[in-house]
Amino acid sequence: MESLEHFLQNYGYIAVFIGTFLEGELFLLVVGFFIKLKLLNPYVSLVSAMAGAFLHEIIYFLVGKWKGRQFLLRNKHTRKEYMRAKKLLQKYGVLSIFIIRFLYGMRMIPMMLMGATGFGTVKFIFFNLISLFFWAVIYLSVGYFFGKAAEHFFGEAKEYYFIAVGVIIFFLFLILIYPRIAEKIRKE
Repeated sequence: MESLEHFLQNYGYIAVFIGTFLEGELFLLVVGFFIKLKLLNPYVSLVSAMAGAFLHEIIYFLVGKWKGRQFLLRNKHTRKEYMRAKKLLQKYGVLSIFIIRFLYGMRMIPMMLMGATGFGTVKFIFFNLISLFFWAVIYLSVGYFFGKAAEHFFGEAKEYYFIAVGVIIFFLFLILIYPRIAEKIRKE
């Protein structure tokens, strides 16, 4: 437990940045749990999470501006996601940034699409930062409340908290990721 605390104190916010750059939702739930354990500062975690996700999305947005349409129409899967995201963007405009934020697995293609369709860079940055703020606060809060429930269930025994984190990750995997894997397997 002490080595994890030491790691989080020294590298925790870099891990938050990298984790939200690479994945996002699941990682934020775990970070919220660590905030509850007082291993991470909530404000620094929020800024680190937003920065990681923002960098990921602005890269795809700029790639979209550069060669997005050609890339997205290249294969069957991205073409399908391109059409889905394009309909969402046409129907909801700026609100689509907020909607996309909460659709699991829809980070890369919609951001590229926004760049490819000529969505203004300043407009994208402004609304993306607002949506990132709400996204991070919601997921960190959910993780925090999982930590609160674990504290209630396990008491002050911190060594059991990691069992709770493992259970949370397992159930989130089942809910969020397993259906996508099963769908891919069925298609093959």
